[in-house]
Amino acid sequence: SLYIGKPAGIKVFVHWTFILLVIWLSWMHLQQGHGLYEITLGLIFLAALFACVTFHEFGHALTARRYGIETRDINLLPIGGVARLERMPEDPKQELAVAIAGPAVNVAIAAGLYLLMLFLGQTDMELGHHITGGNFLADLLVINIILVVFNLIPAFPMDGGRVLRALLAFKMKRSKATQVAAAVGQLLAIGFVFFGLFYNPFLLFIGIFVFLGAGAEATHVTRQETLREITLGDLMRVDYPVLSYTASVSTAASAFMESREPELAITDGDRYVGVVSYKFIINELQKGHFENPVINLINDQVKTVPLNTTIDQLLEEFHRSNQYMFPVVDNNRLVGVISRKELEQLPDPD
Repeated sequence: SLYIGKPAGIKVFVHWTFILLVIWLSWMHLQQGHGLYEITLGLIFLAALFACVTFHEFGHALTARRYGIETRDINLLPIGGVARLERMPEDPKQELAVAIAGPAVNVAIAAGLYLLMLFLGQTDMELGHHITGGNFLADLLVINIILVVFNLIPAFPMDGGRVLRALLAFKMKRSKATQVAAAVGQLLAIGFVFFGLFYNPFLLFIGIFVFLGAGAEATHVTRQETLREITLGDLMRVDYPVLSYTASVSTAASAFMESREPELAITDGDRYVGVVSYKFIINELQKGHFENPVINLINDQVKTVPLNTTIDQLLEEFHRSNQYMFPVVDNNRLVGVISRKELEQLPDPD
């Protein structure tokens, strides 16, 4: 993807397949005998369309930020945009606000375009039937309305699926609300596929997309519920090898050879001090510094996690960080260590 900027502190990328869309649009104009002016206008319209899509995604991202949820990035694809939130809020009021914010932006854009058309005296709402021609403002207005209607289809992964789940979650558990919303989405998807087979192949594509998206969301929430039943104590290693802060480099080298771990925790009694890396020990051995204390080599910037950390919170920490392992501390006392090895033991949902 091509990085195009970081408005409001959120990175925005355009996927390379946009080149194919530009080529296709230009070819369609040439097929209709259009010249450079029409091609340029068509590409400006394409840029305006995806500006609306980008604003839609920023609606989600900035609303989520109000609830302390950041957005990793926004990716623009030929089929639309994706705002990758760190997570969706589980409070139904917050999820409803985040989900509906995107379509609300398109409603505002459509209203603004309509007022602009009235101001310019463009009351003729006869719309172009092709992407290569028509009333620029009217076509853009209608596309924003289409974006609203399409995104509010009550099926994952569209916004409407999340709106439906949020509304259901006011009356039932979120996992149950997800299952109901996913079932509604898959039922609609089957309808799209059926009509697509006989009337419009594009509906067939949408149906498959919705069916898979609904199933993926249900699986994701099921996995979250499974993880919540697992505590940090169920996964962390209490026998993880540690070194005293007074240990020498040669002692640390022996411990690394025996444990075959890339990092070891350093303690002062049971008090956590930091972490030392195998690479630093090797470097010291090559220099002949066999008796140097490991306290001089520790990385005290390694992030620790408290004992009451949930597994889904831990997964977020691993996602944000390149750390191999997280020391688990309780009142600055090392009680265990959890590494990427332990995460591989997490169960998958049925």
